[in-house]
Amino acid sequence: MGLILEFEGKDLFKKYNLPLSEYILVKSAEEAKEAADTLDLPVAVKGQVLSGGRGKRGLIKIAKTKEEVIQHSIDILSKESDGRPVTHLLIEKAAEIEQEFFISMVYDLNSLDLLILFSAEGGVDIEQLAEHKPEAIDKIRISFTKDIYPFMFYPTLAKRGLSGEIKVKIAGIISTLARMMKSDDLQLAEINPLVITKDKEVIVLDARIIVDDNAMFRHKDRKEYLSEILRYTESEKDAKDKGLAYVDLGGTVGMLSVGAGLGMATADLIEVYGGTPRNFLDVGGGASQQNVEDALQIMMKDAGLKSILINAFGGITRLDDVAKGIVAAIETHNIKIPVIIRLIGTKSKEGLEIIKAAGHQAYSEMEPAIEAAVEAAKGV
Repeated sequence: MGLILEFEGKDLFKKYNLPLSEYILVKSAEEAKEAADTLDLPVAVKGQVLSGGRGKRGLIKIAKTKEEVIQHSIDILSKESDGRPVTHLLIEKAAEIEQEFFISMVYDLNSLDLLILFSAEGGVDIEQLAEHKPEAIDKIRISFTKDIYPFMFYPTLAKRGLSGEIKVKIAGIISTLARMMKSDDLQLAEINPLVITKDKEVIVLDARIIVDDNAMFRHKDRKEYLSEILRYTESEKDAKDKGLAYVDLGGTVGMLSVGAGLGMATADLIEVYGGTPRNFLDVGGGASQQNVEDALQIMMKDAGLKSILINAFGGITRLDDVAKGIVAAIETHNIKIPVIIRLIGTKSKEGLEIIKAAGHQAYSEMEPAIEAAVEAAKGV
């Protein structure tokens, strides 16, 4: 699943004529000031990051003066989110809010029904609202094959005290969002908040969208999204370019596996033995010598790496080739930290002999290899 940035979600909303405040994407405090001049004060200064809870973390601020625009922009651009710097801001015309609503929809993967959540108490932590005041959230189920129209939501909105033109507008927004789920291959579409302003306008103030990455072939423009650039660290991007699966986990034991399932089991056992995995890095079944060299080269860029554990099961993969790749990579990149290797499967005997002849720790059993890697990371 791929969460996209707020402004990308709003650009998508524009295609469907959903009501939005004017906004401009910027990368600096100076650009933010120019944007505020264009939109007129007050404005909202909003950090563009791939995570929620921005308001609580000081990543959304209201600016009433040009000085506040500059100061808020400098402050937000100096922050990090999920270990990554904030690089872009959305400058948006501020709204005078009278009432806030929450709309969210996902597919029920068991029934394929579209599950729609609506609350007249938007702008709050919906998880806490669901826990402490579940009666404030309406749940609507619609079959995947059923056509969706605004009138289907009139009873729910009327129950929450909405009437007239406001009811019609919000029902239209819900039905449009529901149609977008199917036509644009979305896995989540959420607006929090949708607001009624003091001028009785209905405006979408936020956009939280998760797109289905498996449908990227139908939406090739999404490959150029800024979120696709910001989503990955340099190591993750490098791995993606080389056809490798890599996830930064932030621990100390570097992990290279031949097979994703084996990698997940290895990560769990590293934790069991008191260590922390630095990464998830899978070279896949049928890994070549070059794949292994590429993987170790990527891993060596990671700060905080204390030991490397290579866990390889050879089915279609020849482990003597894997072993040659390991030895070559260690020599080529002058790897000095401990490297612990576990090989089992096709040509594992030959692979273990290659590893041991090069002077590295080699195991045929998984648990001793993992324990040795954890101890090496601790300097034991």
